[in-house]
Order: sequence, then structure tokens, then C-alpha cells
Amino acid sequence: MTTDLSVELDVRVSDLGPSGHLSNVASMRLLDEARSRLFGVNLPALGLNEGGLLDVLDGRARMVIGRHLVEFRREVWHPVTSLTIRMWIPTLGRSSLALAAAVYEDGIAEPAVVAQSQAVLVASDTGRPWPMDTTARELFGRYCGPRPVFRDLGAADPRTGDHAGQDL
Repeated sequence: MTTDLSVELDVRVSDLGPSGHLSNVASMRLLDEARSRLFGVNLPALGLNEGGLLDVLDGRARMVIGRHLVEFRREVWHPVTSLTIRMWIPTLGRSSLALAAAVYEDGIAEPAVVAQSQAVLVASDTGRPWPMDTTARELFGRYCGPRPVFRDLGAADPRTGDHAGQDL
């Protein structure tokens, strides 16, 4: 990774399930919030504009997420109060990019959650894929890193889609 994209986020009481661990839904919310803080939020109708990496697009395009792959590697238990989310870009396409993320708890080297999202840049005026210009490609290229490694579930049964015999 050439440059670090990371943000520390507070864990809310509502992020913890009845048993006291961080819920899967809360993990997704934290990933989404980290992406918004790092890449920016521009909602003119609400009078909200928090800058980020997407400022380089000057309103010509926006980022749309088309897919998430999330692996929950271990539980995060109360009394955790904050988590660090690190993000990087493993793949840059013509108008798309893969956005990888890892969620870390203080003092633990291995991430609790690993994710990869597929994002498409779409033109603000047409809603069609927007080919990255040189400026955007150079900026996003600063944050390139490896593809996250996910556990292999093995071959699925073509009739059921089950991954029989595979332990997670």
C-alpha cells in the first residue's frame, strides 16, 4: 500500500447485539461510514458537503456501490469503544474500482472484518459509467494495495449451492 486510508470510528451501544458483541449490520454501517468519511459525502439537497477523495471529480461523477463481499473473522466484544477501519484500492478499472477494507480492534493485529466492495463511478448528469480521467486515476492510484484474501468455501453443489463438508 502506498498511502494509508484509515479512520477511527466510535462504537455505539446500539452497535452491540444482545450478547454484547458487534453485530454484522453494525459492521456494515461502520464500513459505510468509513467510506463516506474518506471518499466524501455530497448531498446538496440536504446542504451537506463533507469533502473527501471524490472531490477530485468536481461533481462530474459519483460513486455507486454494486457489490459487497464481507467476511466476519471473529467477534468484537464489549467494552470496545472504537475501531480502526483501513481501506485501499486493489483494482482500478476504466470506470470502476474495487475498494478493500479491514476493521481492527486496538491491540489486535488481525482484522475482525475484511471486506471488498465493487464501486462504479457514474456521471452525475446521465447516470452512466464515467471513465476516470487522468487526475482521478492518479489520485486513486496512490491508494493501491493487494486484494484481500477470503476463506475458500470450496466447490458448491450445483443442485443446491451448498458447500458441504467445508468448515469455516
